[in-house]
Amino acid sequence: METRRLEMFVTLVDAQSFRTAAEQLFITQPALSQQIIRLENDVGMQLIDRSTRPFSVTAAGREFYLRCQQILEHVHGLEELMLRTRSGRLGRVRLGMARSLMYGHLPSVIKEYRDQQDAVEISISYNTTVEIVDSLESGRLDLAILLTAPGLAKLETVELYREPYLLAVPDDHRLASADVVRIDELRGEQIITIPRHTAPENHDALVVACMRAGFSPRGPIASGSYLDHIGMVSAGSGISFVPRSVTNLSMPNVVFRPLERPGVDAVVSLCWYPDRVDAVSNRLVEHLRAAYDADPDPQRPWMPAFQNTLSL
Repeated sequence: METRRLEMFVTLVDAQSFRTAAEQLFITQPALSQQIIRLENDVGMQLIDRSTRPFSVTAAGREFYLRCQQILEHVHGLEELMLRTRSGRLGRVRLGMARSLMYGHLPSVIKEYRDQQDAVEISISYNTTVEIVDSLESGRLDLAILLTAPGLAKLETVELYREPYLLAVPDDHRLASADVVRIDELRGEQIITIPRHTAPENHDALVVACMRAGFSPRGPIASGSYLDHIGMVSAGSGISFVPRSVTNLSMPNVVFRPLERPGVDAVVSLCWYPDRVDAVSNRLVEHLRAAYDADPDPQRPWMPAFQNTLSL
């Protein structure tokens, strides 16, 4: 039974006229009459009594009319549901983020999207880079935001933004009172670093910066996140380079000092497999890219673009 015929029947009953109903449906009157006859054959009962002028609806037709209204309401609801899903205004996105990023501006950018698209559910997983990349490869995540750019085949990767590394030192360290720290002042220090395989670009940038200053960094290599590094600094295990946004986190007896320019920037990347994501995920990708491509805005002082204008 075609829903189009149900719609024709409901329109006919509402209009109480074959001519008026046919005009509303943009078909001829004979064509409408033929479709109603076919509908009656489908259901095996008479719905319209044509012996009266104008026609009347049979008792079976009145019951059928009420059910048709309910069915069409559900069908139209499903059509709207599918339209919103295809356009990316309804659905679910599974997003993975490096733990360190949850203390920066990214959560606020995601909240802006949620406020605009309240029918979209964003499921966020905070984990280590290695675990997020594994989940992205296996299809357990749709998108990932990382402090690295994984070199995986067919993976689309775009740079969202850069932010400077700051130096985390104990508050009783000789550099704790410095306004700005030169990298060559770190010679001989225990420098906590990340394993290279977790973020090759950022790891190499920090190592190269030290080598240009005339030394090779030595110290603990610690897995986990930059938050773990700050905890290790607090425990006296050494000093560490951490992205600026992470310094929003307060930790006992740890202070953060800027590095003399040119310093080293952390690169934050958005990653996804284009052949796996749907319209909902694509809309979030567009929102994130637009947010970080936007001009500086005093209404969003926590964004890198605005912060960078203040440091010029």
